[in-house]
Amino acid sequence: MSILCLTGHPGKVRIMATAISPFASTKETTNYARLCRLLVDVGSQVLRSTFDKIHPPATLHTVLGSTSVHYATLQSLYKGRKKVLNPTQWGKLYPTHKAVSSKDFDITLLTVLLRNICSLPTPTKGWDELPPATDIRTEDDIARVKYYRNTVYGHAPQASVDDSSFSAYWHEIREALVRLGGAYFRAKINNLEHDCMDPVIEEHYRELMKQWKKDDDSIKDKLEEIEDLLENMRSIMERKFRDTTDRREIDMKEVKEKLTSLTASVEKSTQEG
Repeated sequence: MSILCLTGHPGKVRIMATAISPFASTKETTNYARLCRLLVDVGSQVLRSTFDKIHPPATLHTVLGSTSVHYATLQSLYKGRKKVLNPTQWGKLYPTHKAVSSKDFDITLLTVLLRNICSLPTPTKGWDELPPATDIRTEDDIARVKYYRNTVYGHAPQASVDDSSFSAYWHEIREALVRLGGAYFRAKINNLEHDCMDPVIEEHYRELMKQWKKDDDSIKDKLEEIEDLLENMRSIMERKFRDTTDRREIDMKEVKEKLTSLTASVEKSTQEG
């Protein structure tokens, strides 16, 4: 059994047959699923486009090669104690039977690469906070997309978003994605806002959003632990350096005191002689 779905703009109607789904659908649940689709589908394309601008596909194999400065970083993310990258993601970066391509990178892997091997500065408020409206650099919009991903996912328990919130979220996400990916994505996003969404498709994008959030949270925790570990190591090294410097200063002071004492003794002996 199927239902007919009318989609498109005036004068251009497309009819689709879709299977009936057991999932109930309302305007609010469709709003949530549509935002999930925007973030997962278009978000992936835009982040991939952003990555490709920094590391063009033609030279990506060189960027990831064993002699590259980025190779050690990626290895530490894969083989380090926290294992930020999993074997599947490593296989996408270093495939055995074909050339590496960013087309094979999912949104979680793209986020890790943009943060770690693209020389992007940390946004003013960090990677996990909403940047000020005036901050619209590449790194700011990447953080902005992530922030709204988390905000939208906050509606996951009910899987619904009211019309007012939907309009506000859609506008902010669209503008960030267009700044990152270019004007081409504006029409694509506008079409998606009115595209057909049946209950099966809605559930599909809800699940994709859930998996993305789960993967990203795991990576975030691991990266924070790595950063804490590096900070601790840096502090230890600084303390050791200070201690060594202090000991050298003490030793020099003792040498100077002994030299002064010896000089005085020699002068006294000379005078007495």
